[in-house]
Amino acid sequence: MTLEQAALIAQIAGVVVVAATLIYLAIQVHQGARQMRSEARQAQLTYDQTGVYKFVDFPELGRIFSQAETPSFEQKTRLFFWMIGQMRAREYEWLQYQNGAITKESWETYRGVIFFVLGTVRGRALWDICRTYFNPGFVDVVDAMVKDAPEVDLWDRLEAVE
Repeated sequence: MTLEQAALIAQIAGVVVVAATLIYLAIQVHQGARQMRSEARQAQLTYDQTGVYKFVDFPELGRIFSQAETPSFEQKTRLFFWMIGQMRAREYEWLQYQNGAITKESWETYRGVIFFVLGTVRGRALWDICRTYFNPGFVDVVDAMVKDAPEVDLWDRLEAVE
């Protein structure tokens, strides 16, 4: 074997090693992206469960949303900060969607909670107060979603269950 042939074989081996390395790196990047999406979904689930469990601890929150009587300052404060927590979770999900960490379908599923949170006159009034604490792009999305959305009657239906 001549020196020239050995050099060609070394170049071919180098190309194979580089190609194998690139394939390996592509697989690692793909797995990292999947892991990131999985962690984002886990965080979203945790946020959602925390919000749901607040209703177990404070079931009057639902009534405060829709009752005809004006709630006490303490009740409004509790509802206001619960709403900030729920909307912050939705904002996080929206940001994850904007960054490509979750799919459009996932975002559309999670955003449905916004209709629930802002589904009453009182909920929308509280949103008007706390909206300045959120990303302006997210606020625009929320406002467009609820602009013509009807109120939800979940609280009344829940109250009527025997």
